[in-house]
Amino acid sequence: MILTDIQIEAVRRFASPVRLEGLGAGLNVLAAPNEAGKTTLLMALRAALMLRHSSRAQGVKDLLPYGGGAPHIGLAFQWRDRACWLEKRFWNKSLARLDLGAERFDGDEAEERLHALLELDRNGRGEASGLWNALLVRQGESFTQPDLAGAGHASVQACLEQTMQDATGAGAAGTLLARVRERLGQVQTATGRPTGRLRQIQEELERAGQELETLRARKAMLDEDLGFLEQARRMLREYQNPERRQQEDEALLALRQTHERLRALAVEEQALRATRQAVAEQARTAADEQAARREHAANLARLEHDMQVHEQEAARLAAQAEAASAQHTQAQRLASQAERARQEARATLHRVTRRVELARQAGVLEQDRAVLARAEEAFARIEQAQVELATLRVDTAFMRRLTKAAQAVEQARAIMEGQATVLVADLLDGAQGRVTLNGQPCPTGRTLLGEAAELVVEGIGRFGIVPAMERRDQAQKNLDDALAARQTLLHEVGCADMAGAEALHDRRSTAEQALAQAQATFAAVLPRQPVEKTATTLAATLAATLATLRQQLAQAQAVHERAMAALLAEEPGGDGAQPGLDSAQASWAEDDAARQADLARGHEQEAFTRATSAQAAAEKARAQCRRFEADSLRIRQDMAARQNRESDADLAARQAALLGQQATLDADLAAKVQLRESEPALDVIEGRIRRREEAQETTRAATARLREDIRERETRVRMAEGDGLDEAMAEATRHLERITSEHEACARDRAALALLEQALASAEKEQTERYLAPLVKAMQPAFSTLFPGATLDMNTRFGLSGLTRQRYEEVEHLSDGTREQIAVLVRLGFAELLHARGTPAILVLDDALGFSDSVRMERLFDVLADAATRIQILVLTCRAEQFTPLGGRVLTLRQHSAIAPPV
Repeated sequence: MILTDIQIEAVRRFASPVRLEGLGAGLNVLAAPNEAGKTTLLMALRAALMLRHSSRAQGVKDLLPYGGGAPHIGLAFQWRDRACWLEKRFWNKSLARLDLGAERFDGDEAEERLHALLELDRNGRGEASGLWNALLVRQGESFTQPDLAGAGHASVQACLEQTMQDATGAGAAGTLLARVRERLGQVQTATGRPTGRLRQIQEELERAGQELETLRARKAMLDEDLGFLEQARRMLREYQNPERRQQEDEALLALRQTHERLRALAVEEQALRATRQAVAEQARTAADEQAARREHAANLARLEHDMQVHEQEAARLAAQAEAASAQHTQAQRLASQAERARQEARATLHRVTRRVELARQAGVLEQDRAVLARAEEAFARIEQAQVELATLRVDTAFMRRLTKAAQAVEQARAIMEGQATVLVADLLDGAQGRVTLNGQPCPTGRTLLGEAAELVVEGIGRFGIVPAMERRDQAQKNLDDALAARQTLLHEVGCADMAGAEALHDRRSTAEQALAQAQATFAAVLPRQPVEKTATTLAATLAATLATLRQQLAQAQAVHERAMAALLAEEPGGDGAQPGLDSAQASWAEDDAARQADLARGHEQEAFTRATSAQAAAEKARAQCRRFEADSLRIRQDMAARQNRESDADLAARQAALLGQQATLDADLAAKVQLRESEPALDVIEGRIRRREEAQETTRAATARLREDIRERETRVRMAEGDGLDEAMAEATRHLERITSEHEACARDRAALALLEQALASAEKEQTERYLAPLVKAMQPAFSTLFPGATLDMNTRFGLSGLTRQRYEEVEHLSDGTREQIAVLVRLGFAELLHARGTPAILVLDDALGFSDSVRMERLFDVLADAATRIQILVLTCRAEQFTPLGGRVLTLRQHSAIAPPV
């Protein structure tokens, strides 16, 4: 099978018809950038071959165009030397058409004929399954080997069985194993779980066992009920015994009487303890009162002594405070005198500083007058230079024009001389008078002849010389024009020749230098004043600058004179007192006065601190005396109040009476405690009463519960005896034995079938290894090219499980690049098998082999090129540079008018 044309319309990004041009037998390569439509083209090809035109599956939805419409696909191919055409439209107005040579099929008939041709199995409305799923390799699928199932597995198996049948006649080698697996499938699933009749028997066996267990549980419950009834009746008789109940009531009454006696004894003991505590508290209070009175007397004596000491200290501190205050007053007077002296020195320094500043300003004014004089002198030179420049018109620009005109004259003259005839004469001695040129003695050396000339040699004859000048008139005219232009420029400045013009230019340059020097002098004198560059505004600007300077100088002089008059008026006497005192001396005098003032202020501050501290200490001593006096008064008042309430004698008598009463109470309390300890503890009696009351309550509740349980169990026993429980257990036992026997028979059959299936599967594996040999043989050349010396290990799913090179390597442990190369070679082997069988086969790879190094890629190119001599291969790639060495047909996607069979 060879694809010769692919046309698509309204498929994803392709809204208008597009055609893949250049398809043919062998190797075909479509190299295009990302998102150019390569994957879309492969999706369209898979849809046309493996999706029914009426399908609404996800694969069809993925084909829908971005702008709306119905996907439309056309394929042209060669099959057994017949030209074929397949056309499908999906979604709206769906159609299917298949032309096989002269035969035409439409609709579902076309789909069935296409599936039969490609050996595909219908998969509902989704993509059909078969070996073609492994040959049309989408992006990302090249990394994994194809998982063959259903029709795909059958196609490969049919190829291998056909080969084996041709060789050995064993076309139905797996028939017996299939029948065994069919029989085994009736009793167990593929995972070994029971099914069918075996599962029914197991369920019946489980139900029979559960039923027997239920009956046994009922029998055990009946036996338990009978035993409980006997025990419950015995316990009920025990609970209802009158003698036992009377003994329990009498014991409870005796415990309650003991409890009442013990409670009365506890109340009497508690009252004695409360009375003793009150008497002890009164005795403690009387003792505390006596201790407080002794402490007050001691504190009063200490306070009177301390007050006398602090009164003496306060008198001494008051005298010190008075003396410190007098010293502070004297220090304040001296500080005031020093401060006045500092003020006078500061005023003197200020006047001296102002006098120095006015002298400095006078010097600045004198400098400004000198600057103004130099600026006026420079301004006069600038005016003189400008006047001279106005009379000299030969400037640099004019000289450039004049020089250019002179160069034009020289160039025209050189052209004339270059076109003239050159006569070179070298005459012998005595021959000068015998040779003439245009009637004149012929000069020796080189002569230029621009016009016709006559050369006469005496005794020889006449020679006419005519120069061979081209366009002589034009050259002469150019020379005359250049001379006239130069002369016109000279007349403009009143010069007769170039030398005169150069002399005028030198004079102008001298005047410009003088002007520049004067401007530089002016700028140096007045650096902050802008200087105009144009002659028209220069003089006016400089004159205005000088007028401004004169005005500023006059204003500064007036300000200085007023400041000087004010200084003279401020000085004492108005005549400049202390004229010999300079600023350094005045500054030293002001610093000395400041130091003296600071020293006096420090002495005044120290005196103030001493006076303040002495006054604070005296006041503190007086305050302490007042506190001592107040504390003494408070203590005397408190002691008087205590004596008024109770005298010391009465307090001592009360204390002795309370101690005697406390001793009597201690004796009574000890007798009560001894009596209480001779009886059982009150909480023990309460626990015994509570336990007997709870036992009586428990007995009453247990009696009621036993009566209820007896009635319930008697009812269950009567019901069980009426149901014939023993006969039901015997029947359930017999049924369980029958089901168990049948289950054992089915299990033996299952084991026998499993053993037979294992033996046949082992035999099939050996047979599979034999008939996998053609598949290995078909793949081995390509693998040997890519992996020299490697042998293949195929599994029964027709996948490559490992390679043996120097050692065995499982495919899943190889690198991504190697696994991708192996997966591509396996798919290529399936295509080779189909081709050998005479079944249509092509191989399409979309962006495969992206992880191959250059050496492996070169070997893969060799494998693909060799396989392309037998089957058609279509490579879709975005790496044009990498796949250029592959060669093959170069395909392109181009716009097309409409989808139609090729003519």
